[in-house]
Amino acid sequence: MPRPLSDSKGNKFLPVLYSLLLITAMGSSTLFSQSTEQEIFRFLRMPTSAQLAGMGGNHVGLWNPNGSLFITNPAYLNKDHHGSSSLNFVNYSADARYSSVHYAHNLSEIGTLGLGFQYAGFGEMTRYDDLGESLGNFEAGDYALHMSVGRNLYPTLRSAFTVHWLYSSLDTYQAAAFGFSGGQHYTHPEKTFAAGLVLKHVGMVYNRYNGSDERLPFDLSMGLSFKPEKFPFLLALTLSDLHRWKLPVLGERNPTQLDYLVRHINFGGEANLGKHAFLRWGYQPYRHEQTQTGQAIDLAGASFGFGIKIKEYQFDISRQSYSRMGGVVQVSLKRIPK
Repeated sequence: MPRPLSDSKGNKFLPVLYSLLLITAMGSSTLFSQSTEQEIFRFLRMPTSAQLAGMGGNHVGLWNPNGSLFITNPAYLNKDHHGSSSLNFVNYSADARYSSVHYAHNLSEIGTLGLGFQYAGFGEMTRYDDLGESLGNFEAGDYALHMSVGRNLYPTLRSAFTVHWLYSSLDTYQAAAFGFSGGQHYTHPEKTFAAGLVLKHVGMVYNRYNGSDERLPFDLSMGLSFKPEKFPFLLALTLSDLHRWKLPVLGERNPTQLDYLVRHINFGGEANLGKHAFLRWGYQPYRHEQTQTGQAIDLAGASFGFGIKIKEYQFDISRQSYSRMGGVVQVSLKRIPK
């Protein structure tokens, strides 16, 4: 039997606490995930970095992840990420914008802490009365604050949890919520192989839009990544929304069980171009089904990305295709201490 790490003599109970919190969240998840209708804070489903966006989505089992990805899987945090930080930005259509920042700090007596902030702004909108007369303009936006702590259970297995505070503003209406996420991440001691399990956004909306029934975007995901010997790039595969089998597509007729299975899959790859550059690709079948045009060549659901590292700084850029709807470009700037 492998022995748990005990680098913190006064806090040997912490790894057990993290696991219990994750198990408790899994046990209570059915109370929050029966339906995705009326979901609020849907921007939490977006990739939190250009690296993930270029690889096809929120992969939870990446090998050798950096600290900027802890919002996707809090168990990505480890002591090597001490002092890491990142800034991410997405320019959507019209005036919609999305950005996030992160910072990680290691405390030997507690674990590795991660602090993150996300913002989604939807630009300026016009208010109208019942007769269609303009009443001026207003702005709308969503905000999320994340605080995570992660620690090794064993030399190859990390566990972590995150507490979220969420706030949304739409003209004179507001909504607010508390949430919890938990994750685990395994890294093979010799091979290029890793796996992860994440349960996201268990919680409650304590202030609702005009008394409506909003819910958090609950998600249960599991994934892995590996690089076969002499293979040119790392492969990543993630199954998301595992709590809900029948993911719908507008206008579909008689979907098969295979259709439902494929809609849960995100996959991609990352190749090293020397020591300081990266090339990425990815594909989401579900996004393809939702945005395809039916033409012979349709890149809906596909994504591509590139990264370059100079000393302790890394710049990443990606593009996700939404067919005729256009593409979404995401950029990230990271500081990764040596």
